[in-house]
Amino acid sequence: MSDVLHPAQLDDYERDGHLILRGVLSKSEVATLRKVVAERAPTAYAPGLHYPEPGKYTIQGNQLAEHPALAEAAMHPSIVGPVEALLRQQAYLSAFVAYIRTPGDSGGGAHNDYKRWRPVGSSMNWLFAIVPLTDFDAEYGPLLVSPGSHKLHRVINPQARILDVSAPDRAQLAPFVDPELKAGDLLLMNMYAWHEPPAGTARQDRCGLFNKYCAVDAPPATGHFRYSHAAHAALADEGKRLLAVCSDRPLEETRLLIERPGTEPIYLLREDGQLPGGSGWEETEGVGWDVGARIGALQSLAREQLGVEIPWMSYIADVNETQRVYGYIDSEDIDYTGHRWCKEDDLPDSVQTLVAQWQRPEVVRGKGVAVAQRREQYAVG
Repeated sequence: MSDVLHPAQLDDYERDGHLILRGVLSKSEVATLRKVVAERAPTAYAPGLHYPEPGKYTIQGNQLAEHPALAEAAMHPSIVGPVEALLRQQAYLSAFVAYIRTPGDSGGGAHNDYKRWRPVGSSMNWLFAIVPLTDFDAEYGPLLVSPGSHKLHRVINPQARILDVSAPDRAQLAPFVDPELKAGDLLLMNMYAWHEPPAGTARQDRCGLFNKYCAVDAPPATGHFRYSHAAHAALADEGKRLLAVCSDRPLEETRLLIERPGTEPIYLLREDGQLPGGSGWEETEGVGWDVGARIGALQSLAREQLGVEIPWMSYIADVNETQRVYGYIDSEDIDYTGHRWCKEDDLPDSVQTLVAQWQRPEVVRGKGVAVAQRREQYAVG
């Protein structure tokens, strides 16, 4: 995969946290996409707004199935190839987004998009693939980046099973620069890179693709966004692998695998022989369109069933399309009175399968939190 990019380009990305490839999409591809986005702008996602009121609107997720040009952009080899070269492995499309900013919008402040309570931002190895469909200049509004800012985030203990990240020191941000993006260019940007989108003066919509791709061995801590079968069918055969989870069925259950580590790890079962959890609810407030996270619901169920507070958890798998399972490592010797600990061999076969997935050494996991824990975005350390 790395031969898609020159060694100097890989070095530039490692140093700066972003890489610019000029003219990745042709003028005709840009024109088609811009027309498709404009046609869908009036019904784009923007809670509380009515197009074209000043604001930010998104065409997202399963809407990639609404036009062949959108599906083609999601799996475009000139985008996916460099993405996978920088991730150093195959990728999943964790977020499909065509982003629209209408005239009069105030722009945005400096930020990065690692968010451990959202499906689109909680992987430990993901990046942005941004393709302007209008020039990102003084008229439409540039997209400024801070070179090297991705290095301000540090994994506290790289050897840990489940990774934690320390907060960056904003005082150390390098001055923001304008990469002078033109329609059809590709900006590849590290998940921790700081960027800032100032307002423009244009009387037309500013728009572009703002897709996110995560490495296949770094699932979002909150769980993958679930694409529809229509979205899957919209992609050509070579692109279908980009969608990690596809289902038209709603999630019905959320379960938690609690591990107590040791020479021979043990796992908690309720008195009825099942993992803690049950029927839950999706977190929607403060999330956006990328629903699917069940951490808040599972924390509530654990409190109710086990009498404990679970501070974090990390996604393991979706089972039979309707059950989402997370894992947690208990290192505090909490008393789970009335429940039993089991060695792996004594677990039901279905739970042993989950344990095998949870213990895969090549999977890079982070600590997911509930929406209510947004202020706990970073660990202390």
